[in-house]
Amino acid sequence: MQDLAAIRKFIENTQQDYAAFCKQAQEGFDYYDNNGKIKNTGAAAIHDVNDFLKKKGANPLHSADNRVGLNLHSIVVDQKAGYLFSTPPSFDLPADETVQKKKPGLLGKLFGKKPEQKANPDEALLQRVNDAIGTQWAKVVKQLGIDASNTGRAWLTYWYPQKNDVRGPLDYWFINPLTVWPIYDRSTVKKRLKYLIHCYFYLDAGGNPVTRYEFWDDNEVAYLVRPLATSGNPAPAIDFEALPGGEYNVQQHAYGRIPFIEFRNKAALLPDLPMYKDIIDAEEKVISGFCNDVDDLQEIIWVIKNYSGQQSAPAYDEKTGKPLADAEGNPISKPIDLLQMLKARKWVSVDDKGGLEAVHGEVPYEARSKLLEILDKEFWIAAKAVDPAPDTVGNQSGVYISFLYGELEEKAGLMEAEFRSSIDEFLRAILHYLGVDETKQFVQTWKRTKPQNAVETSQIIAQTPDTVMSDETKTKVHPLIDDWQAERAQIEKEQQEREKNLLDQYNQQAGAPGQKQPPGKPEPNANDGGAA
Repeated sequence: MQDLAAIRKFIENTQQDYAAFCKQAQEGFDYYDNNGKIKNTGAAAIHDVNDFLKKKGANPLHSADNRVGLNLHSIVVDQKAGYLFSTPPSFDLPADETVQKKKPGLLGKLFGKKPEQKANPDEALLQRVNDAIGTQWAKVVKQLGIDASNTGRAWLTYWYPQKNDVRGPLDYWFINPLTVWPIYDRSTVKKRLKYLIHCYFYLDAGGNPVTRYEFWDDNEVAYLVRPLATSGNPAPAIDFEALPGGEYNVQQHAYGRIPFIEFRNKAALLPDLPMYKDIIDAEEKVISGFCNDVDDLQEIIWVIKNYSGQQSAPAYDEKTGKPLADAEGNPISKPIDLLQMLKARKWVSVDDKGGLEAVHGEVPYEARSKLLEILDKEFWIAAKAVDPAPDTVGNQSGVYISFLYGELEEKAGLMEAEFRSSIDEFLRAILHYLGVDETKQFVQTWKRTKPQNAVETSQIIAQTPDTVMSDETKTKVHPLIDDWQAERAQIEKEQQEREKNLLDQYNQQAGAPGQKQPPGKPEPNANDGGAA
């Protein structure tokens, strides 16, 4: 483990990059929560206009300030997460080709039964791995997909207690990417995670808010704290966390690696939002402006010509209601707002050349509708997502569905490529926890969730010969099967039952060695000459 001065230098030299990442990542979370730019600025700076009118005090009318978020970023992120992880990736160990196959018996030869393969010794290991992963995998991997889409990368952490070489149960969970601060070894082309800082706020034993840093390497973890800045101490120093005995809180760990695994959105560590953020901002601005115009139409702008009535009125104290006077005792008057008086009295006096006209605004509907149509079309292209309101609906062919999901599949494929290597790393960590060979190679099965023409797909599978596609693969890709492993187990069970029934029928009809013949006509004796 590095000394305190070295750790401080690591934090100081990487803090700027970490702050830039947090700014971009927080923006992704904000848009995912439908709290984008429109919520802060409004359409065409209406908030500033209303502030000006309020300070001027000359216009009782209020410019509408609708700030409509369309939730588009959340829609496309959830769409990708559902497409990839509604059925979470599953794991299997490849069949061991060295396992000897048991030759079929007489009945198997009669019915063309293929050689039966003995139980794969890795099946017990696979069961141990699945038991360690547990039932939370679906929730965790889906959240990793959402976090990676929003921030560019997600993080999984795992842990287990260990005492005297006895390991407790493994557990794992996703953590907020804003709290993870990776430091890579840049001395090699393939940048390895060298150190990792887990940074978060918490209350110390005295109830004081502090920033806590966990500084991890492959063998140890050091806990450091920094008090929050105050006027008396604007730049508090980072120091090792002290244990009750006074020693520094630096601990050995038995994970063999840093127990944090990075799941990238794509190789370039980019989130999805920058690809289409400008289009979202433009759409929300147009919609909000549209709503503002509709609301403002309910307000009428009155044009008063040659007003001849009262133009000033006494000013009154707001608390006492008494007329205000200046230092010399003269009444203080204030100008009358004609629009306010018109609203209050419902009439206004003008001279013989005067008049009163109402002016209404017009909403440029056609231009805005066309602009929204263009923006919406460009958004789904830039987001590489599926438009939930396509031009064509109904029972479509598999080719059309594949075309409709083509852009989403391309985007999902980039994430899958990154997630595969991260999942392999997680599986190696589980093998380390189990104390077995970490070089075991797993086969990952990913299944997309999308509408499909089940009849068409089923026909293709049924017409594919066994020399091209195995029965197991057919079961995996069949559109009506969710859990292919359970389905294969059920198929084998039913096959064994059918073989047993056939064997029983054969024994009854032909007779088994050492078994009595079924009652009936006796077989002819050779000495009978074959006579009836």
